Amino acid sequence: MSMSMATEVLGMPAPGSRRAPDFDSRNLEELKEFLEEFEELAEKFGLTTREKAKIVVKYMDKKTKQFWKRLEGYRDDYVKLKRKIIGDYCYEH
Repeated sequence: MSMSMATEVLGMPAPGSRRAPDFDSRNLEELKEFLEEFEELAEKFGLTTREKAKIVVKYMDKKTKQFWKRLEGYRDDYVKLKRKIIGDYCYEH
């Protein structure tokens, strides 16, 4: 089963769909809004912290997805991953 299929099984909107959260990595002001929107949907569909840590990257462009997959917490702990994402973006920008 592909991750996009798993996303649908877990109830989350398919990436690129009208209801899917969207983040443009060229516009960092959108990061906080994207994370809030993703978290609201994830809570609505009952995702665990581990499931959130795996699925959040599905809503990214290829370059951002590759970067986020290398961060601590990816696939294991959304709270750690979110902290690293915010920390890395604030540090770099």
